[in-house]
Amino acid sequence: MADSSSCGGQEAATNIVPENDTLPLETPTKEDWEVQRDDHKQSADQAFRARGFKTAIDQYTKAISLDPEFVVLYSNRSAAYLANGESSKALKDARKCLELDASFTKGHSRLAAALMALKRYEQAKASYQHVLEKDPKNAAATRGIELCAKEITKRMTLEEQKRQEEEKREKEEAKKAEAAAAAKEEDDDLLNGFFDEVEEVVAKKKEVTVASNNAIRNDRETLGSTQQQIERLLQPRYEWRNLNPYYVLQLPAATSTDDDISRRYKALSLLLHPDKNRSTLSTEADRDRAQLAYDQVQKAKTILADASKKRYTQSLVEEGMKNGEARWKREQHQNHKGKGSGVSSGNETLESIQEKEVMRIFAQVEAKRKDMEERERKFEQREQQQEDDQLEKERRERKFNKQWKNQDRVDKRVGNWRDFDAKKRKKL
Repeated sequence: MADSSSCGGQEAATNIVPENDTLPLETPTKEDWEVQRDDHKQSADQAFRARGFKTAIDQYTKAISLDPEFVVLYSNRSAAYLANGESSKALKDARKCLELDASFTKGHSRLAAALMALKRYEQAKASYQHVLEKDPKNAAATRGIELCAKEITKRMTLEEQKRQEEEKREKEEAKKAEAAAAAKEEDDDLLNGFFDEVEEVVAKKKEVTVASNNAIRNDRETLGSTQQQIERLLQPRYEWRNLNPYYVLQLPAATSTDDDISRRYKALSLLLHPDKNRSTLSTEADRDRAQLAYDQVQKAKTILADASKKRYTQSLVEEGMKNGEARWKREQHQNHKGKGSGVSSGNETLESIQEKEVMRIFAQVEAKRKDMEERERKFEQREQQQEDDQLEKERRERKFNKQWKNQDRVDKRVGNWRDFDAKKRKKL
């Protein structure tokens, strides 16, 4: 018993920590930060359900600081940003979701919702379609696609109405100018550089021409050689010329069926695809140009595969053909009176004028689209800056209020101490 007691005392003595020594701080384990992360996430989820979106954003941000690779946190914070009216930041978090995990379906849903809030409906529709590919029964994605399609149709309708109104106004102005004095054609074309080149190229057209009948010429001899097609599709300013998918496929817009389009696409693919023409395309540069030309054909096929885009394209071609015919008649009338603008104008055929007018229509629509895209980009930047400025303003206000309250408490404590000291002195 004594030995046992002695051992116990000795053991107790060895467990005594000297007064001057300190216990080592316990290093947080992985489980600790996971618990903290989940606590912040739970608080954020509760705040979101209670519509306390700013609180939810703060809590999600704290959770992300503990686990920057947790994709769900970015998804939830994106939803909170969107609910709080901060669409640009919602978009940024949604993109971060997909950067971390491209297969995360909810991330695509968040991306689509943010894009839709920013009125970028075509991109939003594509994201919703990606969601449906993974989850065909996703009701929110189905509804989102319907809403995007309505907005896209509405925008296209408004653009078409505006274009027709502008066209009508231009015709009325041209009529007044012609009746008033000079019988001279007014051309306020916004893309003079492009159309000047069109005038020059029309006189030097390639041997490969646009088909003007209903028959589908899908054999190599009719379409020309691989090199001829590459030159046709990549001639100067081809980005503008190839805006008309019917021009790219060499098909008439008014009469071409879906089968015609499919057969012509296959025929041109056989001529242009680099893997199918290795013997003809001997150098790397030739193969690169063939690939670029093939991309033009593929893009045209994609546009015409969409029923709404196909109808819109046909309406543009029809409008251009009408404008070309009207211009040709005016020039014929002027030449008949001896007031023609020049020899080249008088020698132009109806077909060449119509071709230029169709290109003009597509170029104007593309210019407007790029302008709208640029305005949307600038609007997004302004919105982001406004959101940042507002948050910075709120942060400064919170900091000021906190400092003011602290100073107020100090003043009160000092005042109370002085009152107490004054009373004490009076008693003495």
